[in-house]
Order: sequence, then C-alpha cells, then structure tokens
Amino acid sequence: MKSFSKDYLRQIEILAQCLNGSIYSKADYSSLYDVSEITINRDLEALRKFGIQIFSRKGRVVVESLPPKQLLQYLVADYLPVKLNSDVFIKPVRLLSQKLNATFFQSLTLLAKSVNESLIINLEYCRLYDNKILAYKLKPIRLSAVGLNWILNAVKINESTIKSFYVSRIRKLELTDKTFKNADIPVQNSEIYNMTFIFHPDMQSEILDKIWFDNFEEPYKDNDGYIILKTRQPISNSLAAWCISWWDKIQIIEPQELKDYIIDMIKSYKSNN
Repeated sequence: MKSFSKDYLRQIEILAQCLNGSIYSKADYSSLYDVSEITINRDLEALRKFGIQIFSRKGRVVVESLPPKQLLQYLVADYLPVKLNSDVFIKPVRLLSQKLNATFFQSLTLLAKSVNESLIINLEYCRLYDNKILAYKLKPIRLSAVGLNWILNAVKINESTIKSFYVSRIRKLELTDKTFKNADIPVQNSEIYNMTFIFHPDMQSEILDKIWFDNFEEPYKDNDGYIILKTRQPISNSLAAWCISWWDKIQIIEPQELKDYIIDMIKSYKSNN
C-alpha cells in the first residue's frame, strides 16, 4: 500500500470523498474511475486493512468512524507529493490538522485532486477580514504549503484575477464534474524589483548558509565583512515583515519602493496601536 500506484491514489481519494459526505455507491466509483466494481471492492478491503471502517451500506460507501488523525496525516502526506508533483512534508500537514481537525484530510486530498485534474469546485469560505462566510465557484490552480499555512490559488468563475484562499478558513468543499482548460487561467502579473540587502557581519551564520528566496544570488561578504544579498522579487507583506524582523541588522539598498512600503506598514501599525 506504500507504493504510489494508481490504486493507492484512488483508495485515498475514495476515503476523502466518503469523509467529505459523498453519497456515491460502488457503482458510482466504478464509473468515476473507469474500473470494475471488483476493483472498488479491493480498494475498500485495502483501506480496511489499515483499520479504516469503510463499507458499502444501502447502496452507499460510508466510513463508520473517523480514522485516527495520525493515519490520515500520513495518507495525505503520501498523496500530495504525487498528485501535485511537489515536495510536501508531514509538518505542514500536522499543523493544518490541528486547525481543521476532522476535515483536514478530505480538504487537502480533494483540493489536490481538483488542481491536478482541473475540476471546478464549490467553496464556502470564511473571509479573513470580517469572518463573513461566502460561497464561491472556483477554478483551482495551485495548492501549496506557504510558511505554516496551506494556500489555494484559484480564479472565481467569470473573473480573471488569481485569488488566494487559506485552506484553514474553508468551511465546505464540493468537487464538481465540470473541468476547465489551463488556457482559461490568466497569468498573474506582479511587478518584479531588483533588491539588494546588506546585513551586519554578526549575521554571517544566519545568512550565508540558508536559502531565502526562490530567485536570489549567492550571498557574499564585502571587504568590511558585511553580507550582501541580492534577489528579484515582488513587494509583499511577507517580504516587508521579513525585512523588519532583522531590526537594525539589515539595510535596504534598493528598491526605494520597498522602503516606502515598510514605512507605510509601520505607520499603519502605529495608528492602531
């Protein structure tokens, strides 16, 4: 069951669909995955060997009790790297499981499926700034672990801007059988700036041996021992906060736009505190 076969991925998806409240029968899953009902029976048996209480009852495949959280953590950590073709570690899965508790497994699994297979999804989402729950129909583009959070990048139907949704704030998720073409997705345009930072020599061990950005030059020391770090990045809240976190050990040489952005951020903070 540890091998990343199509069978293994299908079994995890069936479990996720059941935990998400689907009313599919064995025949429905057979049609959905284009396999025989005998194969679906084997899938259910394979899941039961893990101690998962999954059965066909009255024409519907159901999970009779919630599987242990640790088992679900490892199943989804196995599933995501294969489905998303990216490196995913168990830690961000554990962190999300603490936040969502009973729904983290099906949320991550079904979102990954929707991204990989270009499936339109229906979402009920608790908006960040006012906690209002809104319903969206979305074209999912990317699911990723960003810092300590899981982020879904998606485009709303009839819109053209890529939006970010915190998985921890999803209240309800439904896959549809409607697909979309990647050509329908707009290119996300963010202005990229040349950036140069100088760090105090005391920061040598903190700076030189770490990867800080997706796109950066190898840090180097000048004749006075100061560390120079150059990169090309868009300006964002997370980047500005990263700069502030170095206190007086960092000097921003360029761009001026980043300096102005940080000054505005600090002014805004002071006005409310």
